[in-house]
Amino acid sequence: MNFTTITSEGNLIPADLLAQIAEGTAEGQRPEDFGFDKARRLTDEIAAAWSDAREYWSLFQRRIETLTRQGRLRDDDPGTSITREFWIERLFETLGYRLASQRSAALVESRTYFISHRASGSDSGAEGPPIHVEGFRTKLDQRPLSGRPRLSPHALMQEYLNATEHLWGIVTNGERLRLLRDSSRTTRPSFVEFDLRAMLEGELFSEFAILYRLLHRSRLPQASDDAPRCLLERYHQQALDAGGRVREGLRVGVEQALLALGNGLIQHPANAK
Repeated sequence: MNFTTITSEGNLIPADLLAQIAEGTAEGQRPEDFGFDKARRLTDEIAAAWSDAREYWSLFQRRIETLTRQGRLRDDDPGTSITREFWIERLFETLGYRLASQRSAALVESRTYFISHRASGSDSGAEGPPIHVEGFRTKLDQRPLSGRPRLSPHALMQEYLNATEHLWGIVTNGERLRLLRDSSRTTRPSFVEFDLRAMLEGELFSEFAILYRLLHRSRLPQASDDAPRCLLERYHQQALDAGGRVREGLRVGVEQALLALGNGLIQHPANAK
């Protein structure tokens, strides 16, 4: 399946698994898996969330236009507050989240990480997954020219995940949204990205449905201690297992091809001497 607004890098959640999620045939795609009554139609819930998301996006764009026209949103303003308050916090609410703003940076081994939000955590009070929201003018992969903060938004989240017990996190600038996982054992970039602007302005409901099915609050861990058992982690492990089977099949195929080639060379009449 080809996607217009979804990019999967590093085999985090590969395209074939995304296709199964889109079709509703993957694990955890029943209404009750999302916390709904099993008699309710999941497609109706997704359609309602889509309608809300479109409305919030339109309000967000109109707010930007109004503030810009009034001179209250300068060219050098990254638009952080407006992105958080008028768009992302509302979008995440439609996905089942209760976001808590963080007033101070997390300190991990003498390094500070200012993660803007946490998703609602467990009943025990443990911290929920990190969600970092930047302004719509901030590039996810670009470090500020001022050197502060010291990392790009993507690198900030990735380093934080690698340095803590949190396995999964989300980073967004309101226009692009990325799902990340701890990847301290590999140097290859690994994420699933959704182009929110293209999705909403292109009226791509089918791809929003994948976002909903993959990133609804019920997919992520409640806190770091249950991360190995959350649905996203099970999806990721399925991807790793499938990749391992493919590599094993390739290895066997290469061995068989080399044996056939070697036997052919030995048996060829021109090699009899």
